[in-house]
Amino acid sequence: MKNYKPGACVPALELTRRMLKEDRRSEPRVKERVPYVVVYGSPGLPLIRLVRRPHEVLQDPCLRLNASYYITKQILPPLNRVFSLIGLDVFTWYAELPRVVRVAQTSADTDNRKKGTISQYFSTLSCPVCQDLTHSDLCAKCRSKPQESAVTLLTRVRNWERTHQHLAEICYSCCGSRDSKLCCVSLDCPVFCKLVQCTRDVKSSQHLRTILESF
Repeated sequence: MKNYKPGACVPALELTRRMLKEDRRSEPRVKERVPYVVVYGSPGLPLIRLVRRPHEVLQDPCLRLNASYYITKQILPPLNRVFSLIGLDVFTWYAELPRVVRVAQTSADTDNRKKGTISQYFSTLSCPVCQDLTHSDLCAKCRSKPQESAVTLLTRVRNWERTHQHLAEICYSCCGSRDSKLCCVSLDCPVFCKLVQCTRDVKSSQHLRTILESF
């Protein structure tokens, strides 16, 4: 902490300050790597306010990785240096790509929480069957084909549940415990990250079941 200026704007330093507010013993050692990710936030927030610890993103379903930041700041610059040798501008190519807007549907328990992601500032939803934008639970095209839509939704829910059960068995065998709540916090384990995402999918399947009951 003493090696930084008082007003230094560094992601690792910002996270360390937050960690010290929670626990004074959590100060990282010299040269210790402080992992962080950049998430989406409300419009106008500076980038330093969008920095989060990885486990915060895994625990809070309202936080989403800032794909635009990682594409424009981490992926495109090295690609542009390579393709500029043959006269191609990667940034122009990316700017001309069509954008597909898909808004994640939020569950009822997050309605009273503080809005923290950019998707929560829009009321438009995407159809869970064809992904077209619609203001209702299903678009008119999928609503006109109830049998086909029901099969698609049921298949998706069953795949989520089957995948969740398979990943949970792997985690239980690794942790050596069958508790209802896994105690694993390994951010380097790909199975753990997949299980967190699959758990969110299973929770959102209740919305799909509600749509099925309306047929």
